Amino acid sequence: MTSKWTTLEESWRILDGLADPYVGIVRREYRKLRDVDDVWGHSYGAHGTDSKILFGIPSNSYNGGGSENAAAARLAAIGETVERYSAAYLPLDSKDVHYGSQKSLITEGKKVIGFAQWQLYAPEQYQDPAFPHEIWNEDTKLWWRKGIYADTGEEVWTPAQLTHIASYTDWPGDSNIGHATSNGLACGITFEEAAISGLFETVERDAFMLTWYNKLSLPQIDINSSLRLKKFYERYIKPTSLDLHLIDMTVFSGIPSILAVIRNPHTDLAPFAIGAASAHSIERACEKAAVEGMYTRTWMKTEQRLGNALVNVDYFKDINSFEDHIKLYAGTELVKEADFLTANKDMVDVAAYQPFDDRSPEILWSSLVGYLGKKGFRVATFDLTSPDIKDAGVNVVKSIIPGFKPIDVLYRGRMLGGERILKHSFDLGLVDKPFTLETLNPIPHPFP
Repeated sequence: MTSKWTTLEESWRILDGLADPYVGIVRREYRKLRDVDDVWGHSYGAHGTDSKILFGIPSNSYNGGGSENAAAARLAAIGETVERYSAAYLPLDSKDVHYGSQKSLITEGKKVIGFAQWQLYAPEQYQDPAFPHEIWNEDTKLWWRKGIYADTGEEVWTPAQLTHIASYTDWPGDSNIGHATSNGLACGITFEEAAISGLFETVERDAFMLTWYNKLSLPQIDINSSLRLKKFYERYIKPTSLDLHLIDMTVFSGIPSILAVIRNPHTDLAPFAIGAASAHSIERACEKAAVEGMYTRTWMKTEQRLGNALVNVDYFKDINSFEDHIKLYAGTELVKEADFLTANKDMVDVAAYQPFDDRSPEILWSSLVGYLGKKGFRVATFDLTSPDIKDAGVNVVKSIIPGFKPIDVLYRGRMLGGERILKHSFDLGLVDKPFTLETLNPIPHPFP
């Protein structure tokens, strides 16, 4: 018997207690005011507790959530706070972590997702004296985190600094092999629900990385081909008087994936923003991406009004966070570098895509894992739930698809390794020849 999706009411009963101002993970929350050109929805901010005091590792202090539904927006803000907090907890005394080299783990009979599967950086990048990471090979000493392969349930290990949100310096004796982000990290009431959210994020960000670095102009979804999307647009987007472009990135994985590009044709205030999403259906991916793009624009407006926009910067020195990527496009001249995203005027009918079966979390998870498996990709999940969060009845999961490109943050540490970023668009017939490192888009991305 398969379980049902957790209802909003059930989520509220569990997550609400984690927002207690005295003993909760969320120490402060607030509802954000909506500007006249903001999406007609709801937005909450949440400040997390100081995890450095609790277990020695700082976690992301400011988090947020937005949705068409006020309760869902609040729960999204709480959930994001919980996932960042939990992923900062390092179980150094647990059997789920192991210290050693890739060679030693393999010798012990352990399966690993190692440097050949991650393909983070190109060999040429290590030749730059300013490159921030060390070469990772079979002899590099690291902390490893235990996970499972979703298709078989087999145990698998991968570097802990690439799964948790913590610096390599927080792992005693670790080597600096990469920059950890929340890519593929999600909070859910059940393990499957969290894993699904993390998988969708992994798919979405891979699609965006390929779109941006390959500088692709992809077709757009025809909003008028779906009654559901037409109603969504009329209710939530049209009142803002902003232009919405729904770029179809499904081609990269076959899982519905959308890049929403928001344009302000009226003033110079936040003229551009993006959001992205993958989902079980193309319509749901469109809705999620559009809402994210609108709230990203709200963030850009704030930075622009405060005078925080970045101009005349040295990308290698000054682009160190997602905030920096937002500030680069907060009404600056760099916006024109993103014009290629909406250059393709071809329209795709929603009926071109069949949704994945989402009757239950188990059915959808099995469908997604099986689909990716047929394409040669194995999904691995890592349970990053800290003990207190587990006791509260919540799961925090990191979903990894080896070979898919994670979003990068540091410009000097762009994740340009592997063949996917160079050849996948060519293999799909989107370009007439493979890329080289020199022909990849050199402009920093605007992803939040």
